[in-house]
Amino acid sequence: MALEFASPAFDSDRSGQEDLAHALARIERLGKQLFGVSACTVYLHAADQSGWQAASSAHQFCAQLALTDGLQVVPEKSSPFQAALGKIDNLDVKFYALQPVRSRDGQVIGRIGLIHERPRMFTEGDKHSLLDLLAVLERELHTHANTLSAASAAK
Repeated sequence: MALEFASPAFDSDRSGQEDLAHALARIERLGKQLFGVSACTVYLHAADQSGWQAASSAHQFCAQLALTDGLQVVPEKSSPFQAALGKIDNLDVKFYALQPVRSRDGQVIGRIGLIHERPRMFTEGDKHSLLDLLAVLERELHTHANTLSAASAAK
């Protein structure tokens, strides 16, 4: 008995590149909803290799930030008097969190970013949830890479 999925994410007629773009957009929507932030972005350094290119101002904001080896939360403490850290369209950024995205061999290949217009606390629960979302993202990227490898090996 074959499984039938209502979601277009499981449409076998779509290309692998479309599947990845839809999966990453879905992860961004989930992150935005999960954390209650203005934007959740997935930024991949080698977008030409993955096929994922999102050029929103939120993606550009995350791309220009220095990336550390681990989670980066700015500001570390919430204050109602927090100065803007940057601007995205008409939105003053007063909070962001960046988490590196890694390949299977541990190389940093991108980042997932949370951006909000108000200062907010980033709790231990938020950290665990971000790591869970990161695991879903990395699994999706690894699955996509495996699919591409299998397709090129079959040629």
